[in-house]
Amino acid sequence: MCGIFAVVNDKTNQAAQTTLEGLKKLEYRGYDSWGIALIPNNKKTIKVDKHIGKIGQAKTYLPTGSIAIGHTRWATHGGVTDKNAHPHLDCKKEIAVIHNGIVENYKELKSQLNKKGHTFRSDTDTEVIAHIIEEKIKTRSINEAVFSTFNSLAGSNAIVVLDRKTGTVIACRNGSPLVVGLGDGQFFLGSDVPAFLKYTNRVHFLNDGEGVTIRNNGIKINNLKSGKTITFSSQVLDWKLEDAEKGGYPHFLLKEIYDQKITIEKTASLNADGFAKISQMLNQNYKIVLTGCGSASYCALAGKYFFAAAGIDTQVYAANELMPFINLLGKKTLLIAISQSGETADTIIAVKAAKKNGATIVAVVNAKGSTLERLSDIVLSVGAGPEIAVVSTKAFTSQLATLYLLSKSAVGKLEHGKMNIKKLSHDLKNLLSPTLIKRLIKIATSLLDQEHIFIIGKHLNYPAGLEFAMKIKETSYLHAESFAAGELKHGVITLIQKGTPCFVLASTDDAKDEVLSSAAQLKARGGRIIGVAPFNSREFDEVIKTPDLGDLTIFPNIIVGQLLGYYLGIGRGADPDKPRNLAKSVTVK
Repeated sequence: MCGIFAVVNDKTNQAAQTTLEGLKKLEYRGYDSWGIALIPNNKKTIKVDKHIGKIGQAKTYLPTGSIAIGHTRWATHGGVTDKNAHPHLDCKKEIAVIHNGIVENYKELKSQLNKKGHTFRSDTDTEVIAHIIEEKIKTRSINEAVFSTFNSLAGSNAIVVLDRKTGTVIACRNGSPLVVGLGDGQFFLGSDVPAFLKYTNRVHFLNDGEGVTIRNNGIKINNLKSGKTITFSSQVLDWKLEDAEKGGYPHFLLKEIYDQKITIEKTASLNADGFAKISQMLNQNYKIVLTGCGSASYCALAGKYFFAAAGIDTQVYAANELMPFINLLGKKTLLIAISQSGETADTIIAVKAAKKNGATIVAVVNAKGSTLERLSDIVLSVGAGPEIAVVSTKAFTSQLATLYLLSKSAVGKLEHGKMNIKKLSHDLKNLLSPTLIKRLIKIATSLLDQEHIFIIGKHLNYPAGLEFAMKIKETSYLHAESFAAGELKHGVITLIQKGTPCFVLASTDDAKDEVLSSAAQLKARGGRIIGVAPFNSREFDEVIKTPDLGDLTIFPNIIVGQLLGYYLGIGRGADPDKPRNLAKSVTVK
């Protein structure tokens, strides 16, 4: 969840400022508090600056120096206070530690340290790491002490340690992401690449069980268990700095909504080999199981409809509820795991269990070098580029487009699917017009004081409705709930009163008449009916017209929900890029 950054041999000798700017790029990973630890040029003592609150407009007045580490926090252990913000120091203030994850055995470790006379200044699980290293360094080198300490931690964790005496930064990974950036004579660490993309796109993604030691003259990778040096090859990413910048938009969320005019079409040029491999396996009677968490689970559900249209049966489980069914997945199973970050803890747990049972893992993933990517047998990269806003938009629709193309490939219609995706992209450029925005702002303004918004849809517009509701909840904190249209008469309709906002998502399909019938029932109970569809209807009090694209109408219908959520959030004073209590990458269970 949290964001980690470090720089060694900073060329400007302003390592604290470089770290602060890097952390601002990672605020989407956590924004309860932030902090920086620096070795100043005089090297006499580690200097720390840490505060609660968002880092967006923050400044630091730490002195000059070329080595620093920094952290932006999503709180798990201990309240949101200055003392609980990272970095944390040992008793002698010679070692600083930042951490992403949860030390599941920290109480036991802390008890042992208390008996040895260590004094704790925070309520976090993280602080025990600094004190364990302090104990171990009495008889070992700093590298040995850090690696041994990390091996004693239970859970999924990533740590970065700053040692004043040696001027060294040491990082370890098990489950939580860390990537090394190799610049021109300077070196970086980050939870995500955008943190240092300004300086370099040459990277090495740490694998689980690896540690990296960074000094002014270079880096060394070690196996954490054996201590042996690992030979590694860096890779150069095709990401550009502008991908991680706002590009003139007021928020990343709005930029990324508009990016979909390009990113959805990009999927048509990707993954041909992966599609072919999967299609061949389907001909060998492999069964498909789709899984994901949050928006990715709605993407999986929509994928089930795409595959059904191709005559292929699939099963869908939320990743956080897959374990009771894991024994149903075996050697003839294709588990398609969907994730923007590729680090979602529940998805990773499910994938590892399925892999142990012999299932073939297919990753539909956006982030490069992720855990999910490395666990998978086949990777379907969605190619949306860095997604900075916590709320997923372009990654979600690129995942959805990838599943659509896979369903077409499975029945020998990939080229036809590509043509449809390209037409979709063309029509989206027309949809995202000033006329639509003006209309959505007017509707959003009328909904600002509402307590509840309801959405209904049928067939593909059912998962579309779930995602539509998710965007409203995430961005505006309004209660929005989506139902399958057919569920109305089974209790839901009791919630409708005079003036209740009801969005009806529809397409020109076999379900159209049934959806309009449900809309009429809502209207008869006093609901305010707002249609999101390629047509108008007497059942609608208002309509937001979307392109008529058959099964792909799900895309513009969802994008309307993304934009509506954005403008509702703006109107209600929320931060669209960083919704309260949420983080971009959910790396804890």
